[in-house]
Amino acid sequence: MSIIDRIRANGGEVIRDQWRISLRPGRMTLAATAWVKDRWRELCREIWPEFDDWEERAAIMEFDGGMSRDDAEAAAYRRVMGC
Repeated sequence: MSIIDRIRANGGEVIRDQWRISLRPGRMTLAATAWVKDRWRELCREIWPEFDDWEERAAIMEFDGGMSRDDAEAAAYRRVMGC
């Protein structure tokens, strides 16, 4: 069973807005929420297969390019998604 399926089975919901991914726990228990937190990056990859490419590009733009984190994330999103 995928992470997203487990979240839904426990009454939660995952929302992706561009590169921002959030969890609405709904009726999830604290233990279930902690389980998701331990697998957050895996969940991000499941929801958005381009996650690793985006993260790498954002890091390069921030550290090597001198951009702010917010600007680097937005620019990396545009580049990875071809916007």
